[in-house]
Amino acid sequence: MLRVNKTFLLAALVLAGCAHDPMAKPKGPATPAAFSQGGVVAGAKWAEAFGDPALLELISRARQQSPDLVIARARQREAVALLVAASAGDQPAVSVGAGLESSRISLETGRVPLGVGIPRRTDVGAVGVKASWELDLWGREAAKSQAASADARAAKFTAEQADLALSAEVARLWFAVRGAREQLAYLETEFATRYREMEIIEQTVAAGLLDSDPLSSARLAAAQAKVDEGLGRRRLAAAENALRALIGSTPGEKLPEAKGAAAMPAFGAGIPSELLLRRPDLAAAAARIDAALSREGAAIADFYPSVTLNGQAGWQADPASRIGRGSSSFWSLTPSVDLPIFDAGLRKANLEVARARIDGSGAEWTKAVLGAFREVEDALADLRELALQEELTARVLAAVRSRLANAEARRKAGLANENDLTAARRDVALAARTLSMVVWERRQVAVRLAAATGGGWSEK
Repeated sequence: MLRVNKTFLLAALVLAGCAHDPMAKPKGPATPAAFSQGGVVAGAKWAEAFGDPALLELISRARQQSPDLVIARARQREAVALLVAASAGDQPAVSVGAGLESSRISLETGRVPLGVGIPRRTDVGAVGVKASWELDLWGREAAKSQAASADARAAKFTAEQADLALSAEVARLWFAVRGAREQLAYLETEFATRYREMEIIEQTVAAGLLDSDPLSSARLAAAQAKVDEGLGRRRLAAAENALRALIGSTPGEKLPEAKGAAAMPAFGAGIPSELLLRRPDLAAAAARIDAALSREGAAIADFYPSVTLNGQAGWQADPASRIGRGSSSFWSLTPSVDLPIFDAGLRKANLEVARARIDGSGAEWTKAVLGAFREVEDALADLRELALQEELTARVLAAVRSRLANAEARRKAGLANENDLTAARRDVALAARTLSMVVWERRQVAVRLAAATGGGWSEK
């Protein structure tokens, strides 16, 4: 027995020399010192900062009914179950069994001499316990369990990312709906004023006070205004349908009415190095690297011999009624060693697969980090530009409203005609629509920034 053990030890050492050192954990990209604009990042209750009760209602409905969130949570449950299964790999497997074997021996085969008292029928009953345990000497099963644990963390973070992304998309679409509703009302006003201008010119031409050249331009402007109004209706319908699909409602279901204006929260970008700790998708990508590294450890352990202990104990008797007597008991213990010598390159291929996945998961993590930095900077740049645009368009609207007030006063005094008043109303509608587009786009970008900085998420 001693010689066998030495042989096994020598084989193990030889095979250990064929194994490989583990890869180093991939390094991520360099973190910038600061964003172009700092400030306090959005908290977990970022949606409440807009002061829109309808938005909170829609987010709540989406979390309850969204198919995307159900899928992400189902995958998280699957990963947790796989973790339990993987954790059982380094534990003994025990089973209890019972059986009855009945047989009759033919005395006409010529193999059994006649008259020796061999029974022609046997009924052997057996009851016992079987156990098998593969000793995890090289950490293969532990590595598999660690990989499954990392997968479970990644699935958890992915589900939390899905929840954040869902809430942000609901908010974005809701603000798009609100903006489309406002802009459609202004487009209707623009068309009405263009149409009235066309009617005034038609009347002037019919009276012989004006040639027909301005009429064609007025008709073209009215037609274009009608086309723009139609496009506005289509944009509103598309935004509403997208929002309905996101919250899991049926087509045509009425969406809530907006009440009051939505506030513009002052979300910031924070510190770049902290961004890696605030986004669940980045945490999921990091967990996938850990899973890949653990699977490499399991692949390396496959190069070493495996040691398994097999045993069984119980009772066996003929007839079965004798089971339980001391003379019917039996037991066996069978240790075994499996020495991997030749597998046509299977283990090396599995190790290469594991290492390729390490490289791939590292690149995916780097890509996710760079994408996160870009999303934050894009949102900051958009917010800066939209803030300037909102200030400018608000001044323009104030100016054209003042012009409309003057036109109405002059009309009452008989110093202005209807055409002047109609043109002023048209300009007010156009300026108000332009401001509305900027206002609601700015709030959509604020949602983007909140989501890009993690929406108040932290690893729990």
